Amino acid sequence: MIGYVIGDSDMLTGFRLVGVEGIEVSSLDETQKALNDALNRTDIAVLIVSDVFSSEPSIREKIDKTRLEHTTPLIVEMPPSRGQSNRPDLSSIISKILHVTVR
Repeated sequence: MIGYVIGDSDMLTGFRLVGVEGIEVSSLDETQKALNDALNRTDIAVLIVSDVFSSEPSIREKIDKTRLEHTTPLIVEMPPSRGQSNRPDLSSIISKILHVTVR
């Protein structure tokens, strides 16, 4: 079982540095296709999705339905590496998890 990332170029680069593969997306259509393809795979245990598009109704519905009906993959939504998000930024999340200050 593997991890897989659906996100922007910076997010993908960061995860690739630690050995996690994925696909770069920049539009709603690309995200829908990537999400459907990833959910049809049986080898993905953890699916990391940039929350840039996850608030879109069609993506949100697919994620919520998958979380309710299946135990795998575990779907984790991450804020984008840059730009606006309605969630805390990645530095804040890391700081809380590790109890350290990230600058």
